[in-house]
Amino acid sequence: MTLHLLSFQPDLQRLMALAAREHLLPPGGDLGYALHAVFAASFGDLEPKPYRLLLPGEPGGGPSGRLFAYAAAPLSELAAHADAFANPAFSAPLAIAEAADKPMPTDFASGTRLGFSVRIRPIQRTGAARDGSARAQERDVFSPAQQLDGESDHAARARLYAGWLTGQLGRDGAASVEHATVAALSRIRLFARDRSEPTKRNRSIDGPDATITGVLRVDDSAAFAALLARGVGRFRAFGFGMLLLRPPN
Repeated sequence: MTLHLLSFQPDLQRLMALAAREHLLPPGGDLGYALHAVFAASFGDLEPKPYRLLLPGEPGGGPSGRLFAYAAAPLSELAAHADAFANPAFSAPLAIAEAADKPMPTDFASGTRLGFSVRIRPIQRTGAARDGSARAQERDVFSPAQQLDGESDHAARARLYAGWLTGQLGRDGAASVEHATVAALSRIRLFARDRSEPTKRNRSIDGPDATITGVLRVDDSAAFAALLARGVGRFRAFGFGMLLLRPPN
């Protein structure tokens, strides 16, 4: 398996104008759906996923914003596809000619400690029928019934979201969390395609939005490499689930 880290310095003004013109902004203005449309139109089956948009002023976002993504193919291959097939109205906000990439390591020895930052959508899917007669419902992993005595709403959410992330990173024995801190916590609305409708129209879904930083320990090299490439949780095509790695300070 190969994995490449891509770094774009997107033109956010052009991206916002495109999103508004093409009706790609849900209430609240999250750009995740718009970036998904831009990536798909620019790179087709090579679409990078997961990705993370850091806005100006955010740590790592710099003065004009930064867009990171993981892809199975190198930037040169993605750029060649965009040159041949992309609608320039969609690819222009990415400023592909100014982007950079590097191959990511995929062999992390068991016991390796890594700092991380990840934006997550901590939800559970319930109620789906195997015969397709009932659609799955998505609900916040937090509920007031799970609050401890005297615990604030914010503290309960932080505790449950960090626990949810621990479970996600531990799938297939990939990694263990040494410590985790909720760095940002809010609720946002996202666009999602309603595939149960004949017209497959977009619907707007409210839900949690949390950014968690911390330190993890790799337990299984192959499982962790797969997790890094796949991303954490759902809505990975809309800006969630990308594990950004850093030294474990």
